[in-house]
Amino acid sequence: MKKNLARVLFLAIMSFSLFINLSCSSGSSSDSFSVKVYLLNKPADESADWGMWWWYDYKSEGGDDIAVSEKKGSWPTGADSLSKSDDIGSYVEIDYDTTNPRLGLLFVNKKGGNQSSDIVVPLSKFKDTKTLYCLYDNMTGYYTDISETYGVIAAKISNSSATEITAKVYKVDSVSAENVFVYDCNGKQLTVSGAELSEDKSAAVITVSGGSLQKIPYTVKINNKTVTAVFDNDLIDEVYTYSGDDLGLTLDGTSASFKVWAPLATNVELLLYTDADSLSTAANKEVMTQDKTSGVWSNSSVDVSNYKYYQYSITTNGTTSKVCDIYAKAASGDSVASQIINIDDSSVKPENWNSNYYNPWADKSETKSYTEAVIYEMHIRDWSKAFGENNTGKFEEITAALSDSGAFANHLKDLGITHVQILPMFDYAEKNSNSNYNWGYNPYHYNVPEGRYVNYGTEKDGTDAVIQMREMIQAFHDAGIAVNMDVVYNHTSGNGSGSLYDMTVPDYFYRQDDSGNNKNGSGCGNELATQRTMVRKYVIDSLKHWMNDYHINGFRFDLMGLHETETMKEIYDELSEIDPNVMVYGEPWASSGAIFGKTDIDKCSASEDVNGVACFNDDIRDAIKGSVFDAGGKGHVQGEFADSAIKTGLVGSLKKEKGFTSVLGRSINYVECHDNLTLFDKLAYSNFKKYKDLKETEIQAVSAQNKLAAAYLFLAQGTPFINGGQEFMRTKNGNHNSYNASDTINGIDLTFKDTYSDVYNTYKGLIALRKAKPSAFGANTDATAETVSEGVTKYTTGEFLVYFNATDNAVNISAPGYAKSVDVSSGTPTEGGVVSTVPAKSFVILKK
Repeated sequence: MKKNLARVLFLAIMSFSLFINLSCSSGSSSDSFSVKVYLLNKPADESADWGMWWWYDYKSEGGDDIAVSEKKGSWPTGADSLSKSDDIGSYVEIDYDTTNPRLGLLFVNKKGGNQSSDIVVPLSKFKDTKTLYCLYDNMTGYYTDISETYGVIAAKISNSSATEITAKVYKVDSVSAENVFVYDCNGKQLTVSGAELSEDKSAAVITVSGGSLQKIPYTVKINNKTVTAVFDNDLIDEVYTYSGDDLGLTLDGTSASFKVWAPLATNVELLLYTDADSLSTAANKEVMTQDKTSGVWSNSSVDVSNYKYYQYSITTNGTTSKVCDIYAKAASGDSVASQIINIDDSSVKPENWNSNYYNPWADKSETKSYTEAVIYEMHIRDWSKAFGENNTGKFEEITAALSDSGAFANHLKDLGITHVQILPMFDYAEKNSNSNYNWGYNPYHYNVPEGRYVNYGTEKDGTDAVIQMREMIQAFHDAGIAVNMDVVYNHTSGNGSGSLYDMTVPDYFYRQDDSGNNKNGSGCGNELATQRTMVRKYVIDSLKHWMNDYHINGFRFDLMGLHETETMKEIYDELSEIDPNVMVYGEPWASSGAIFGKTDIDKCSASEDVNGVACFNDDIRDAIKGSVFDAGGKGHVQGEFADSAIKTGLVGSLKKEKGFTSVLGRSINYVECHDNLTLFDKLAYSNFKKYKDLKETEIQAVSAQNKLAAAYLFLAQGTPFINGGQEFMRTKNGNHNSYNASDTINGIDLTFKDTYSDVYNTYKGLIALRKAKPSAFGANTDATAETVSEGVTKYTTGEFLVYFNATDNAVNISAPGYAKSVDVSSGTPTEGGVVSTVPAKSFVILKK
């Protein structure tokens, strides 16, 4: 899931020994007092169980997100329910220790995880009152006087002619043209021609005369309380869309065309700069004009011979932002400004770069099944440092480890990998000057490479990033390895001035609830609104850019459950036109509020005749090793048997076998990824309650379980996936969320490959057998699995019979008609005589 600095995740994963009683008692310290916090105006039919999570906040202005939680329990169920009520409404009562400078709180739907923004209250606010009032329709702040809540809460312009406003209200008895006031963006009062209150008095519909889209945003005033009314983002698609493929920069020699879709902007200027050191002051400004039909602002003939970078100055809703072009393909450091360059130019291509798209796994003339792939997840910094102790995590260092039959290429080819899946490589929010570790799940600019992976020249030139990323991909391809890219189109690192997308078209790129607050199914503060026409277009254009311009061969979607079924289907359809063998797959879940799940995965594909969209199979993952949310929890290989789930997983999780798909390959089978404990750490702790200093007998037990887990994974129908290092018992010393941990925690120790050569060779042998017999292992819809006895599974596929024994005792077997056994432990499948016993925590492969 998510791996950035959202407080919700911090609170969700941490437990603290300090815990105070939340009810006020006569024994309370004189340095504490009781605080009531109300959540008012919840709809009568609201099915959510809203609670309040709170903490003592020590965050300094502009400082790190550091807080001490006074809560225990899991997220979101550990929040305090709004179980108390009086004549005013529902509330939570807490005991506030006044030695702490600020109280932090947020409201959360305990059933679904949707949450409000953080609300921070300084101690000084409690001088005259010990009660806070928060409104359901605007959970972004608080009031200390209940009368301040009366009136209009939120408003939006709800028709395309900007003549209708829908307003949320609280404690308003009546509305009319006499007590409702509306002003345009220039402060001029508009005529209210009608106002009607809903039956439950929670909303008002207001009609105005003299308004227009050119006069928004409006200000609405009811009961001496005012709010800003902006255009309903879901209506923008009815008024403004653009289907062209020329948004951004189009360069023709020294003449350039610039286009930006900013439909609600009142002014857009093109800012031009001579170099990266002068981005604070534009060397020239050019006027841009808007097409009223599409919402596109453009200047089609600009002499750029003296300029290297550009920005747009966009004014919307009275706010002006200087913003890097979201369609730019190269940018200055930290994506401050877009670079004026054509990345199809030979100067930005590596030597021998093929201008045509290339996939080393399969030619366009043939169509392979996903089941023929073996996916290997990796992070650039982890693996660059594995091949050079002084390496700092750069594209070039991976290239060096791959080139000329380098050590990395040799490792991947020896193991039998077909695809690497690289953790996010597009620009994320850390500044280039920040050398701290990060996985990269906090996107900033979706179309340019991450600058921290680049060795820059004297000027931090965006073309360095383009060239070096291309060189790395070319090196993988030269080694015969396809490249899949981990993409995070479900959220960005920030909103408002922290988002290029919000600064371009405020709020449009993100989903909002009925009150205008950002939805938060990502757990990171926002969700990209891929149901909207221009957001979906942007995502698909971005994906095509990575395929066509960088020859990326597949995409793993982070929190894919936040993308609509229709979006994922259109993505696959569009990308498979470029390459019928492109891989499209992802996490079928979300932090909360998922739009679709595994059971709908087939709906993301046009038919059963194509690979379509695949998803990670957490059912087989948890069946094999136990729940990822419980370090001590055991699965099948540790002796907590899950026979039914194991059988379903082995035959590819097909619907006819109680699975979730009709197409083999759409189940991505795995037991370890970058998230959660490594397989070694999970097995070590669940068995022995420790992550290191294991005795030799304990190591042997873990390695046996690891090899058995690999056998389930590689011999099953479907598509296998492993995390880099899993094949030699990689450890992170128990860190289950190492997104910003040290290099020591995240590092790859290649000596483990020799130390645990028995594990490595078993992985290698299983992969070799799978690739040699794809009709039996991966793509056999006729495979069957049955439980012989608890923990013992008989699996029949093609000419093979496999017995898996997850018990602690050897099991005798009888296999008439099977004259050979296949041993994979040496790394090369070797045929031998038939065997009649399956050792404990092991497997036996028999062949006719």
